[in-house]
Amino acid sequence: MLEKIPLVLGLGLTGQSVINFLSKSHNEIFVVEDSKENPYLNTLKEKGKNFQINPALDDELFQFISEIYASPGVSREHEIFAYAKKHKIKVTSDIEKFVEINKCLKVLVTGTNGKTSTCLYIESLFRNFFPDLKVSVLGNIGKPVLSSIEEEIDIAIIEVSSFQLELLNQIHFDIGLLLNIEQDHMDIHSSFEEYKKIKYSILEKALFNISYDSSKAFLKNSFCYKDLKLPKELIESKTFNNWPLHDLDNLTASLAVLKCYSENFCYLPLDEINLFKEIEKIFHKFVKLPHRFELLKTSTGLNFINDSKATNLDAMLKAIEASRKLNQDGDIYLICGGDMKCQEISLIDISNVSEVKRILIYGKDRKILYESMESHTDCQYVKDIQEALENTLKLASENDYVLFSPGCSSLDMFSNYEERGDEFKRLVAGLTNE
Repeated sequence: MLEKIPLVLGLGLTGQSVINFLSKSHNEIFVVEDSKENPYLNTLKEKGKNFQINPALDDELFQFISEIYASPGVSREHEIFAYAKKHKIKVTSDIEKFVEINKCLKVLVTGTNGKTSTCLYIESLFRNFFPDLKVSVLGNIGKPVLSSIEEEIDIAIIEVSSFQLELLNQIHFDIGLLLNIEQDHMDIHSSFEEYKKIKYSILEKALFNISYDSSKAFLKNSFCYKDLKLPKELIESKTFNNWPLHDLDNLTASLAVLKCYSENFCYLPLDEINLFKEIEKIFHKFVKLPHRFELLKTSTGLNFINDSKATNLDAMLKAIEASRKLNQDGDIYLICGGDMKCQEISLIDISNVSEVKRILIYGKDRKILYESMESHTDCQYVKDIQEALENTLKLASENDYVLFSPGCSSLDMFSNYEERGDEFKRLVAGLTNE
């Protein structure tokens, strides 16, 4: 019988980790990468394995394919998916393979916003309360799961996007956490309803599911983390009094995961009084990732916030809310814009932009944003972030806040949100040095 060959679709970090994994057990691998500029293609040619790179996609080829490993960034409109359906070939992912093979306890985390921060909060909690456990944060956070397939891990905290969830078949894992669902990636998914269905699937596949949505309580072993309240004295403590509400929400979700583990896997209920005391100690030294409501210190008298990670409107609206919490009396100036990814702004309550003194809008979808927000506050078109900052300096007074929270993807003008955020920080630093 003819031995069939796996196919890897996409050669980003995930695709590369899949190839490294498959290379240990397969002499031949089909590889499809649409970008001819991908430097990893040359690396493959030097590996000595029989990599068949970008073979002709036709019915004959699919007679030889065992299964397809799709990278999360690949469009579901790619013709390979149609061929897979026609020939009844399983399309899988690195996460599904990791869940199948690795015997560690697995916590999968998804949501529209806050996934990465929450994974890091969970990691900090476990490392402090269960120091003997080997905890690893993997997945969409930047470390492909298969790169750790042979590591000794007790608990894997895995960040999963909607694209990665979509590729999970009948697999099951220990704890699933759903943080929130708002419009995002509407340029990829056929509808918001489809996007929600994919996100909710994490709860159906988990032995214990934790969600922001109490309506899902009919699911087995379900818990709404909104029912877990942080004490007022903790919220108002020196450690947390400047945390945005959405970060506190994500911390609550992280605590729910810790609580679920302690009660159902190690059967050691946590002492809540001591728990909250320890939490303040743990997060007193916690360093948040850049570009997430990042306060920038300057000598200008103005306060600047780099929130470049806000790649959808919900994240932008939460950033406005958090800015008002910090600045109850002064003015807020918002810089936003980019590629809206087909978000349907008419279905989103954007009324809290009225908290902003002026909105400076740039990028591909600036016209849509302007026309949607001009009835709530003063809006202005600008060419780019630099012009936005220059105009803001003419208007803002000492102690006002300048919030850079785009509410859009960066890909119309930048490679990613990190590059965009770094540009904002560079420009702000330049203002300080003048």
